Amino acid sequence: MTKDTLIKNLHKLYREDPWINELFNSAGITLDKINAAIEDLENQYWFDTMTWAIPVVENMLQFKTDSNAAIEDRRSQLEARWKSNGKADIYLLQAVANSWRNGDVTVSFVNGKIKVTFVGEFGVPKDLEGLEKALEDVKPAHLALVYSYRYLLIKEIDNTMTLSELEQRKLNEFAGGELIGQ
Repeated sequence: MTKDTLIKNLHKLYREDPWINELFNSAGITLDKINAAIEDLENQYWFDTMTWAIPVVENMLQFKTDSNAAIEDRRSQLEARWKSNGKADIYLLQAVANSWRNGDVTVSFVNGKIKVTFVGEFGVPKDLEGLEKALEDVKPAHLALVYSYRYLLIKEIDNTMTLSELEQRKLNEFAGGELIGQ
């Protein structure tokens, strides 16, 4: 890839020279490897693409994630921990809740309690325990957390979804969405 770019920058008399082609091929391969390493390094600076830098950030934050958890869950926990330093207000709690990439979450104060509402995704979000722990670590100790979930209701599927569309839905998207007898 880089070889072709380098060759195109040469005068047309040099483009067909075998020695120049081999020289630029060698340089191009090396530059392609360097570019790949740079892209990989850039990916480690973002929580949504981080891979091998997770232990580095854990060490920096003095925070340990569950190494058996999915990589997305570990990224979310690290992002929440990164954002959790500051005044414990509604904006900080919302920033921590937004670290989970499983739907829209709104955080509000209602009757002296912190209400966490899952508005974007039906059912119980993935890694709910991680989100609960992160919010518990950040919130003021005297305030309780209250969770509000969104489920599919009969009126939302009656005469609006075909049977095949309904079969595509996961069971936990329905109120009381647990498998019976298993």
